[in-house]
Amino acid sequence: MKDIFFRLYNNKWAVSIASGILLGLSFPPFPFPFLMIPALLGLFRLMDLTESGKELAYVSYLGFLIWNIIGTYWLTFATIAGGVAAILANSALMTIPLALMRYIHKSTQSHLWSTLFVAAAWVAYEFLHHRWDLSWPWLTLGNSFSNAVMIIQYISITGVLGISFWLVASSYLIHRLIQAPARPLTIAAPAVLFGLPILSVVMYFSYEIEADRKVETAILQPNYDSYQQMAGYPDAITPLSELLEKTDTLITDNTEVIFWPENALQESLREDMQGELDMKIEEYVESWQVPLITGTAYIVLYDEDEAPLVTRGEFLGRRYNIFNAAVAFYPGGRQNEHYEKAELVPFVERFPFIETLVRLDVFTNFDWGSVAGYGRGYEPTLFDINGTEVPALICYDSVYPEWVSQFVRNGAGMITVITNDGWWGETSGHIQHYDYARLRAIENRRTTLRSANNGISGVILPNGDVEIRTEYWTRDGFTYEVPIIEDQTIYTRFGDWLGRLSLVLSFGVIGLILWRRFF
Repeated sequence: MKDIFFRLYNNKWAVSIASGILLGLSFPPFPFPFLMIPALLGLFRLMDLTESGKELAYVSYLGFLIWNIIGTYWLTFATIAGGVAAILANSALMTIPLALMRYIHKSTQSHLWSTLFVAAAWVAYEFLHHRWDLSWPWLTLGNSFSNAVMIIQYISITGVLGISFWLVASSYLIHRLIQAPARPLTIAAPAVLFGLPILSVVMYFSYEIEADRKVETAILQPNYDSYQQMAGYPDAITPLSELLEKTDTLITDNTEVIFWPENALQESLREDMQGELDMKIEEYVESWQVPLITGTAYIVLYDEDEAPLVTRGEFLGRRYNIFNAAVAFYPGGRQNEHYEKAELVPFVERFPFIETLVRLDVFTNFDWGSVAGYGRGYEPTLFDINGTEVPALICYDSVYPEWVSQFVRNGAGMITVITNDGWWGETSGHIQHYDYARLRAIENRRTTLRSANNGISGVILPNGDVEIRTEYWTRDGFTYEVPIIEDQTIYTRFGDWLGRLSLVLSFGVIGLILWRRFF
């Protein structure tokens, strides 16, 4: 048995496969986040088994591909071609920081500095990967610990990138200890591995919610079938009527705001026109005297001098865009107050780099608007509910830590996510999406609510504990008195400061290594 283990330990392909499987099993819905440590040890072992960064990228690609398949296979349920392309591309991108980490590993002798720079290299990659048109933060290493809330309370300081930094630094110190045992490493490795979790446990048990006031919020889960036209109904009014009646029986005299999920309305709304859907909703909102915030496709018409570079085309002689949006209905009528989703799923919701392609296309005059997808929003819009600012983050928005923190920085007293996870069917996608919201709650110390079309809807407390969690593929709804908090965490105030620091450290160490090599 021992001989078999060592043969596998010294076989680069076996190590790559094992690392990929362990990485995949580290993420929800699997309850094994600590498998991340041996998984990363396997990747560091590959650094020693390969002869170059190019070979490392070639061998590790298989492991990254396995990880992406286990973690995000459900992408193919929304679009097969897009899901396969995303998995292949993201696996390839992951080989780049690993090759850089090998370069630093081979060029730096100090245990302390090599650990710092290796961890910074991976975190810098995650930081950058959150910020371009092909961004995919779903497999951020720190997301694997989304359900281990007791030992990740420090992300109210560092954000989720702090977990990634801790995982890489701890694993790398253990790797160096295995390769060459030394007294400093026997102290540093357990200190880093257990230090932050112990601090977090203290933070967890000492944290108390200090609410300035409470807002009773109603959350609806209509459970419409996203794969059918009009959710399988003969028209858009019928499902709307059912949802209004469900809401009518749910709210109380103390309810201050109602949230419906993304795509709750089966027809789009226009900012310049009141249709049958608008009038029916306004009739109920007026009778309730309670604002309603709902997800919808929202058509915006532009004057010629106000139109963005990319639009869908022309309608009634005016250029227009369609946004995946959240729209507010207030007693007294809709006021065209809306939030335009900013973080759009590449290819599925918006064609990547579309503005750049339009600028480069000076000869063919191709109709880029026909393939652009949804318009992109840029403002962290908040809705005013009796003096309390509340957001309505839409689906993919909630996986971007710094984007969420901007809403809280601007005054949000709670976090609300409206989403439609029905595109992924009965897979791990909707489970991961709910669990990742626990990270946003801790980072910003805000009660986080989710209104999901098919589930999972619920309430997550500011320490990450789950208060309410609905069943998937059921029609449901609940009310909850949300504590409104004004204090802001270090992460809320400064965002991904650790990512920016890691970027500086990565460029600095590369520059230093190159300078020493050539001069």
